[in-house]
Amino acid sequence: MLMILVAWSAFATARLITRPHNVSLAAATEARARMIEQRQAVIEAALSGSKIDPKLVAAAALSGRLAKDGPLARVERQQLQQAALVARALDVRYQVTAAELKRLGITPARVGSPDGVGGPFESAGNPTFKALFNSWKKLDQLQDGVIAIPSDKPVQASVTFTSGFGVRSDPFHAGAAMHPGIDLAGAVGTPIYATAEGTVLRAGWNSGGYGNLVEIDHGRGITTRYGHMSAILVSEGQHVTRGEQIGRMGSTGRSTGTHLHYEVRIDGRAVNPIPFMKSTDYVLAMQRRAGAASMDAVAIGGPVGGDR
Repeated sequence: MLMILVAWSAFATARLITRPHNVSLAAATEARARMIEQRQAVIEAALSGSKIDPKLVAAAALSGRLAKDGPLARVERQQLQQAALVARALDVRYQVTAAELKRLGITPARVGSPDGVGGPFESAGNPTFKALFNSWKKLDQLQDGVIAIPSDKPVQASVTFTSGFGVRSDPFHAGAAMHPGIDLAGAVGTPIYATAEGTVLRAGWNSGGYGNLVEIDHGRGITTRYGHMSAILVSEGQHVTRGEQIGRMGSTGRSTGTHLHYEVRIDGRAVNPIPFMKSTDYVLAMQRRAGAASMDAVAIGGPVGGDR
């Protein structure tokens, strides 16, 4: 409904502005018409989630009071109503996004402005568009940080879920041990992909049990680890994008068979990677595995303690 309202107002605005007149609009009126067009572009971009030039949003917030009368007064009043509705819609979108991040154990502050600067827009101007500016800026900062969330699958091919996150029976020694990631078994050479954009911290042999290891820093204290690979295709310091291939599956290091050992860490602490993945395929695999025969001796492994 909100999209229909905005679209209708954009049509009405354009129609009114381009309506022929016997006498040319005064320069001030023409300038106000351009301002209305710019405001409309900001409203539509904010609602659709498109990138907006911050200068345009700031200009809309600083645009001052409405015209009291004249051919554009009615359009400006309608536009203000839209701006208020869109600001509320952006606030709702922010709350939904923040709730999803909290479910993963990540606070909005972590993925918001990395430098801890900013604040509400308090300069003189139109209060409705100032509210729109503040709502947009808050959501924009949060969404910019979401790129650091490792939400994609590290393996796109068909795999077998062989070991989950948490305490398990150690495959090499009797007794329970903490497994700081998940194990996904597949064929030798299966491509392995970065699950989020970031910079490669480590790419090489690890003597702590990971074998051939790639560790990626995604910023904001979030890192991922990819162990036991047969081949590494990236190097330390390299920037990688979400979905970029970083290696091939293998069985190097402390491993009983070909698989990927995958971890997500926040501030150095291993967390369960499953909730971060967009697809439910891994969750379904875990459920199937719960009713299947034991696979503890097949394609599992990993570091001892997982902190090396």
